[in-house]
Amino acid sequence: MWQWQGEKLFYDNELIGTACSNVQQDIAYRDEIKSIEDGVFQITRTLMNKEATAISLTQCQFTFTAVYQAEETIIPAVMYNGNNWGEGAEPKGYEVNGEPYRFAYHRVAIAGATYSASKEWAVALFGGHQTTAFACALQPTDEATLHHLYWPLQEGPKVYSARGMYSEEYKEKVELAPNETVVLTAYLVVTRRSDSKQPGYAKLLDIAWRLDQEQQEARNSPRVAYHQPEALWNYGVTYARESLWAEDGIFKGFSIGMIEQAGELKQRPTWKYKIGWTGQNIALGCALLYDYIRNGNQSSLEKGLLALDSWAEHARLPNGLIRCHFDYLLADHPTDIEIQDACHLGAAATHFFEAAQLVEQCKVEKPLYRQTALAICDFIVQSQAKSGQLAKAWYNDGTVADPEGTIGAALVEPLTIAYIETKEEQYLLAAKRAYDFYYNEFLLTGYTTAGALDSSCIDKEAAIPLLKAGIALYKLTNEASYLQAAETASWYLASWQWHYSTKFPTGSPLAELQYDTHGGTSVSTLHHHMDSYALDFVTEWIELSELTGNKQWAERAQAAWVNATVGISDGDLIVNNSPKRPYGSQDEGFYHTNWCFSSEKERSFSVSGWLVAWPTAFRLNVLRKNSKWDKL
Repeated sequence: MWQWQGEKLFYDNELIGTACSNVQQDIAYRDEIKSIEDGVFQITRTLMNKEATAISLTQCQFTFTAVYQAEETIIPAVMYNGNNWGEGAEPKGYEVNGEPYRFAYHRVAIAGATYSASKEWAVALFGGHQTTAFACALQPTDEATLHHLYWPLQEGPKVYSARGMYSEEYKEKVELAPNETVVLTAYLVVTRRSDSKQPGYAKLLDIAWRLDQEQQEARNSPRVAYHQPEALWNYGVTYARESLWAEDGIFKGFSIGMIEQAGELKQRPTWKYKIGWTGQNIALGCALLYDYIRNGNQSSLEKGLLALDSWAEHARLPNGLIRCHFDYLLADHPTDIEIQDACHLGAAATHFFEAAQLVEQCKVEKPLYRQTALAICDFIVQSQAKSGQLAKAWYNDGTVADPEGTIGAALVEPLTIAYIETKEEQYLLAAKRAYDFYYNEFLLTGYTTAGALDSSCIDKEAAIPLLKAGIALYKLTNEASYLQAAETASWYLASWQWHYSTKFPTGSPLAELQYDTHGGTSVSTLHHHMDSYALDFVTEWIELSELTGNKQWAERAQAAWVNATVGISDGDLIVNNSPKRPYGSQDEGFYHTNWCFSSEKERSFSVSGWLVAWPTAFRLNVLRKNSKWDKL
């Protein structure tokens, strides 16, 4: 039974923690704490200026001190167990010279949220994002864990303002007029960890999601996609077929994307052609084949086949690997440093299996597509370690270039497809062994790593294979443990998803674009900006909702979909004084927080200007895998 005795919170007779307030003396205040459901408390603070003159709000703090040493700590999308994994220069640890890192609420996937857990209890604190802007901090000690909320908005002791870069701390100015009253809201969530099979932070994510849903319903302002599926299909196919299409020597396929060069938007001139990840050549080839099946467009069929043939005919290596960067085949790059990584290879094998099915529907014979996918899977089976571990990357001769990183799990899903295609047990056995290795590693550390290939850090992308392969293995084996694992991975992915809408400064590019953070995801602990990468698992979240009966996964899928439909150009779109953007193009990155704050050109609350291929490919993947388009 929950009970507050003054500032102390008890469960039965067990002390959970203590609430503490720190407000400047010239401002009167009143706190009210009420229970809104089991273990969830709403904290309402009323500030009052009773003076005859205006008062600057400089110090208003609420702290809940959990009376335990934390074994797990999270600031969603910002910090996981102190960010100690990886070689990046992102914030590591929770303090700088004894002073806690303070992060603006809009930097965090749940507004100003902090989470900590002992073996028995999990505690989380977050702010009501509809109130005055604020900040948060988390301070684990040997004896207790302090969760802080601060008003007004501030960041310090230094601001993480660009990749590996920091700028000076800052604090916004807020004035209370004479007799003005301000109401602030926060929520405290406490969970007994043994009460659920899911992560301790699942309750935090669930309540934050539901509170936002309730507020939206109360405002009668549902969030809807900026474009309907048919329009989105046309945008995607047109951008791929016209703006991204490239013919370069023996290569015929898709550019990685467009960027401004000398006042014009052109295809990027270097490292141009990738099989998966940011380039998504095989997925785009599949999308054009599907466009021919759906709409009879002969140009789509021709270009789809040309792209797939370029890779299958020219990029395969004798050991079964396929070269993931076609640039090595076109220019004088030193091939002794060339590596083929699990992220690209997993996408290549998966989509070549799909291409083999699509060409049958197109009445075209292309046995090489299926052979290419199986060759990748054969290499993986043969190179798998006894532990089940695969690797992050290999050299061309098949030796391991980098064994570490959860992203090795990206090869599990194509192994399950290989088993379905051939009924050969070696593929299923390898898939299960690899999944067990990477999932158990995830449970041990509490995070996933190395999915963002240009970084060495904790991220969300490497957890996507744990969701996808978990569902695939559940459907193959009917073993409930795989479905539970997929859902556990989903809660982790959800910790990177925005549970609210951020209000951007008037006149900023994101305000003009009407960008809505709700449903989007941050990239990694090293990159504090948002993208639409959740598109990659929209289909799996829809399926997970059906398999578990939890409607929130479908809601999250739809929110990710809606977020990913903003900012697609109709051919006349101009953002941040750029040239007109090509029809169907879209930014990769959205700077939702103080990002690039320290650069000469202020770019906070702006966009990346990088019209990369993968958002288009991922949207088309979702549309062709949910062909009725009724759940989007």
